[in-house]
Amino acid sequence: MAARSVRDLEELVRGHRIVVCAGSGGVGKTTTAATIALWGALQGRNAIVLTIDPARRLADSLGVGPIGNTPVQVPDSVLATGASGAHGTLAAMMLDQKGSWDELVERHVPNAEARQRILENRFYQQLSQSFAGSQEYMAVEQLGELDASGRYDLIVVDTPPTQHALDFLEAPERLLAFLDRKIVKWFVRPSFSAGWSTLRTMNRTVGFLLHKIEDATGVTALADVTDFFSAMTGLFEDFEPRVQRVTQLLRDPATAFVLVAGPDEQVLDQADYLAAQMSARGMPLKGVVMNRVHRHVAMNDGDSSLEAITALVAAQLERLRPESPAATRATSAGKGGRRAASAAAASGAPSLAARLAQNFVAYQARARGDELRLEIFRQGLPRSVPLALVPNLESDIHDVAGLLQLHPFLFARAAS
Repeated sequence: MAARSVRDLEELVRGHRIVVCAGSGGVGKTTTAATIALWGALQGRNAIVLTIDPARRLADSLGVGPIGNTPVQVPDSVLATGASGAHGTLAAMMLDQKGSWDELVERHVPNAEARQRILENRFYQQLSQSFAGSQEYMAVEQLGELDASGRYDLIVVDTPPTQHALDFLEAPERLLAFLDRKIVKWFVRPSFSAGWSTLRTMNRTVGFLLHKIEDATGVTALADVTDFFSAMTGLFEDFEPRVQRVTQLLRDPATAFVLVAGPDEQVLDQADYLAAQMSARGMPLKGVVMNRVHRHVAMNDGDSSLEAITALVAAQLERLRPESPAATRATSAGKGGRRAASAAAASGAPSLAARLAQNFVAYQARARGDELRLEIFRQGLPRSVPLALVPNLESDIHDVAGLLQLHPFLFARAAS
């Protein structure tokens, strides 16, 4: 299905129920996800943001204290600081990998004795904590639970860095392949009482599989593995349909993948790679947020040299000095004043004006580089994908006021 064209990020968020923020590490995914969810709540929606970020920056920015596997409501008083009228609700949660697996067992294994067997099983404990793709699968599973609850009309997901973001997309099928019904039935066959080492010598395929399980979980006791599969039989019966539901949810037209990136060359390369991989998996990119973009300051050609900029800075510094004769001369003499200020600045070694001018020239060069790289990146985007630019701000974002500061850049029409 071709992506529906939208004008900007505001229209994209308004038109989708689930927004998944993906990208490499350190580009501001957590902040972007929180900002989108907050904006949705201020527009009257019942929003929740789910993070997989262990740094806990999300809780700090929303002012809700520690968050975990249970949604925590952001107080109305916090939302009221950014609302011009009525607002919706906002909740936040951070994925607890082990806790999510335990909740899955609680929901789908009705027998208390069987549940206890599973929770205490060594193979299960390794699977739920360190199995490759386990965290990503539980994030998708949690997304499915939030969707099924019907409590939220905007769900925003903050994914791990790029490679793990691909794991997030592939996790349902990967875990389904590992827990295939045929494998489950094979593990609970009576022949398994023969023992681990005996099975290795009986069949190369068996030995290869057991070796893979050891590598993935660290469990070498056959009894733990067979007991796990026996106890989990009831859960596995509904596993495949559940995986199919959450996989379809990621491909649903109501789900939007938003790529969060920055203007650095390496980050843009990773963004290109992730966008291509998402498209190949039937989860096309629908929006881009480009953070920490340096703004290029337009100047006349005659004012762009280091000498001219130094003169301009020196003249401005003179104006800031109270009762400065140089300020009067600079005001009345125009360019002559600039030359006098420049000469005065040159007497320093190096002067404050010269250092400021050098810093500005370096900034301009970086900003121009950002412009060129973003222009090339934008040419590779489908026309249906909006791109929001967020400037390199003076300070990091640590609270709701900081999140609100981003809204004019992400949702320009709403701010105008």
